[in-house]
Amino acid sequence: MRSPARFYVRWSPVAAFLLAVALPAGLAPGQSGRGRSDEKRQRPVKPVPPTPLPAPPGGPQAPKAETIRINSDLVTVIVSVSGGAGALGESDFEVLEDGVPQTISNFARDEQVPLRLIMLFDTSMSVAQRLGFERRAAARFLERVMRPQDRAALFAFATEVAVLQDFTNQVPLLVNAMRQLHARGATSLYDAIYLASDYVRAAPGRHVVIIVSDGGDTTSAKPLREALAAAQQADAMIFAVFTGYQASQNLRDLAAERALGTLTGETGGEVYYPRVTPGLHGEEIDEQSLNELDAAFARLAEQLRTQYTLGYYSTNDARDGGFRKLAVRVKQPGYATRARAGYYAPKG
Repeated sequence: MRSPARFYVRWSPVAAFLLAVALPAGLAPGQSGRGRSDEKRQRPVKPVPPTPLPAPPGGPQAPKAETIRINSDLVTVIVSVSGGAGALGESDFEVLEDGVPQTISNFARDEQVPLRLIMLFDTSMSVAQRLGFERRAAARFLERVMRPQDRAALFAFATEVAVLQDFTNQVPLLVNAMRQLHARGATSLYDAIYLASDYVRAAPGRHVVIIVSDGGDTTSAKPLREALAAAQQADAMIFAVFTGYQASQNLRDLAAERALGTLTGETGGEVYYPRVTPGLHGEEIDEQSLNELDAAFARLAEQLRTQYTLGYYSTNDARDGGFRKLAVRVKQPGYATRARAGYYAPKG
């Protein structure tokens, strides 16, 4: 049986003290458990949200009266737009939920909504030769895309998942954290997505998860469907920069590529395929492949800068927790859109 991934976070002394107080008495960190065939799969440890939710206001409570339920569940959809010319306005968009047109209540362009971005770096042994190239290209990407109001965090995943840098708008801190990326162990991609989605859920702004990986998964406790559901419930778009083999059909992991396609397509993101994989060729070709990797990140940065955030109140009042399909269109010709395939309705 595969060993479940562990999730480790590097916290400040104050955060560590608060975590110690919150843990039940006698609870100690678990051991890896590798080599024990009877160990049950464990759910990845839920990380502490980066931004605490505000406490309800105090004061005396009003007398009980007849309860009137008002639907205040705003559905948020982030849309990437390509093609066409010029900026778009609210009236240019059409949103359909399960085929039913919806009235757009909120509208914002990318510069009006801060970015909350998590980069997930695959540090398993399968990508050992490519880590150096990935660090260099990712550093350039962050320099392009980050603005003062944006925040990014850095995760690494192999057999275990670790937070190397919490949310920050300081690119040097993120670049410095990349120096801690070292290849080891197996691959827990789905656990990393599940945990990153939970981590970004409470943060304000556009939620984006960027995977830098060959897409393989060998040791996750969470399956693909649960990782995808976690991203959908966190309103997170998933993008991926593919770093696996492409030249040889015998070496390609088609199942891994399909998984990346599902994760990105269902959340409104995209997979970027550099034409040449770095770290697998001679020095001259590797320089070319670094440029290819850099170009893939540049296209991703451009997409993040051509996004619109739409909000609406669903005409379907049922609070059944069901999945509702979404479609977003631009009424003008010549434009193409990317948005998440749907969302889970609230319950209760």
